[in-house]
Amino acid sequence: MDGSRRTIGLVLLGLLAFGLRAWVVFALSTEHTRPLDYEHGRIAENLLAGKGFSIEFLGQAGPTSQQAPFYPLLLAAFYKTLGVHSAAAILGVELLQCLAGAALTLAVVWLGWSLLPDQRGIGWIAGFMEAIHPSHLYMVTHLQVAIWAALGLTLLLAIAASPRSKATWRGAALTGLVAGVLLLVEPILALALPVAAALFWFGAYRAACNGPHRGAFARASKQVALMAGVALLVITPWTVRNWLIHGEPVFIKTTFGYAFWQGNSPGSWGTDKVPKAAAEAARLDNDGTLRGVERALWEARYVTVYIDDLSLKPTGYRDFAGLSEPARSRLLLHRAWQFIHANPAVYLHLCLKRLQYFLLFDETNPKASHWLYRITTVVWLVLAVVGALVSWPHRRRLWPTYAVFLAVMLFHTLVIVSARFRIPVEPLSLLWAAAAVAPLVARAEELAIGGWCAVATRGAGSRRRTSMPAPSSPEGRPANALPGPHFLTRSAPPGVRR
Repeated sequence: MDGSRRTIGLVLLGLLAFGLRAWVVFALSTEHTRPLDYEHGRIAENLLAGKGFSIEFLGQAGPTSQQAPFYPLLLAAFYKTLGVHSAAAILGVELLQCLAGAALTLAVVWLGWSLLPDQRGIGWIAGFMEAIHPSHLYMVTHLQVAIWAALGLTLLLAIAASPRSKATWRGAALTGLVAGVLLLVEPILALALPVAAALFWFGAYRAACNGPHRGAFARASKQVALMAGVALLVITPWTVRNWLIHGEPVFIKTTFGYAFWQGNSPGSWGTDKVPKAAAEAARLDNDGTLRGVERALWEARYVTVYIDDLSLKPTGYRDFAGLSEPARSRLLLHRAWQFIHANPAVYLHLCLKRLQYFLLFDETNPKASHWLYRITTVVWLVLAVVGALVSWPHRRRLWPTYAVFLAVMLFHTLVIVSARFRIPVEPLSLLWAAAAVAPLVARAEELAIGGWCAVATRGAGSRRRTSMPAPSSPEGRPANALPGPHFLTRSAPPGVRR
């Protein structure tokens, strides 16, 4: 495929991704009586009210690091321009997230091309899967960081693996910049930074060994050090702010202990929620229309019981009196460790539950009970598992996707899980799913080309006065038939114009 056709294909794919997401936004647009922006919105509202980056958290109001800064600041910008909690501001954020979804689609293609440059069809198929993935279409309607975390993570690996970035100081700086921004979006994805650094280092080392440079090891190490330095430079203003606010070092957020306690405490189901029959009843109470189902899902979310409501409210917050926000989180972490120490079998059971929720359905989340979400999840999981087996011969090139996915999955299995926590790493697994689908696409292309050639040959023969047999190739196929699947290769066979 030449450059112009490739560009047209990418533009069309991006437009498809954006168009589908925008359609979902307008199709599900409905009035809500309660806020849709979670804690991010309250922080954004406080920012605009002159109260700074603050919220009421664990019974005390004040400056907070409960959330990473990116999303509250994004909401604050839209609220300041279009009105706090206004429908126009919400729509503006959702449409921006549609653009982020289109960018994510193209980033998946780029990552596929960077890791498997000789099988570009894998990147195309994975990008198409991302463009139409129902869960990813729906996530643009949620005012959460999941889509931005997915975009940042995919871009990070794509840049680190890109041939244009290898062994270049500019590539190292750009990778560090994306890594730093990613931490300000979702600090849990710091788990991916060692993988990205190793990926860049190996690429830089090989490129230096093949080039005129001496000291390949030192050169590659210096470039990775630059990458780390740029990332640290990006997050330093926020970490300094945290130190000044809390009086101690805080890495982006203070909530690890709090989240660990939510997932591992008496009465916990391994998430931050506890199933309630009324929530399922609220989910099913709809008129069957798209907007009716959407309203019912949101109502079910507000009916859901959170572990904080069971274990802390109203008197449990007294234990946090006089404690700083990091100290409150450490106290909850200590309680969780005490619970695990006293109940190791229960903790193992919770971990197995979380693994099930991460790969399949979060039983504590009403939205995960919808039939479309469940069908989508099963199809994704089957294709990902089959694709991981099919693509195993390419493990030396796809290892970053395996490593990041497993690291994030293990973290959430051990700590806490939610349906949205899988979204940032799902685009990586689409490369494996594409490997499972690629042979079918190649076969379909081969049949289509063969059928087209047969029709063309019959049409040409009917116009001739004398019929002559078509010359055959040594393999026994007509010389004017295109041999083999070409969609999955970088270039066509000799003599065939793409």
